[in-house]
Amino acid sequence: MKQSIMYGIAGALALTSGAALAQDSISHNENAAHVYVGGSYGGFKARGGEFDDEKDFFELKIGRAHFGGFFNPYVGLEASATYFGEYGNNLATADAKGYGMAVIGRLPLSDSWGLYAKGGQFFWEADIDTPVGSGDTDGDDPFYAAGMDFRLAQNLNMIVEYSRYEIDTRLEELPNVEDTDLDTVKVGLRLRF
Repeated sequence: MKQSIMYGIAGALALTSGAALAQDSISHNENAAHVYVGGSYGGFKARGGEFDDEKDFFELKIGRAHFGGFFNPYVGLEASATYFGEYGNNLATADAKGYGMAVIGRLPLSDSWGLYAKGGQFFWEADIDTPVGSGDTDGDDPFYAAGMDFRLAQNLNMIVEYSRYEIDTRLEELPNVEDTDLDTVKVGLRLRF
């Protein structure tokens, strides 16, 4: 089931990216300064520590809302709220969510698409369950991402993004719980203003 969902997303990306590239004739400057709001959905996989997933595919659970703006064609800022849902294995599970602030660097490749990278700080909280006890924790740790954006309509872009969140979930009362990395793949939309 998860494989067919991932293949469906890949097919949709191929179709919409072709349509976006074909729309170069629309008179709209993608590279001008602007602000945007958006949302994305995708999957994630926990790696490392007690939460290391043994699954082959990403869990399709991550939801993300974001807003931001570009000062010029190359530099912008973005704020986001992210919900991961539950992850882990038989030894430990966690349910994490938080918000992030990031600086974005973008390389415009045409008026209709570009590549970007971003890095920032993620402020999170998590509920943790293990066989020896449960606890709540929070923190702030770095995250970084790389992606591409395609223009679908005059004020609507699609994004495809890979992100890594480095979450340190250690608790004094649960000494066996260690930090973990959450790798995410997301597809989303941005509405420009």
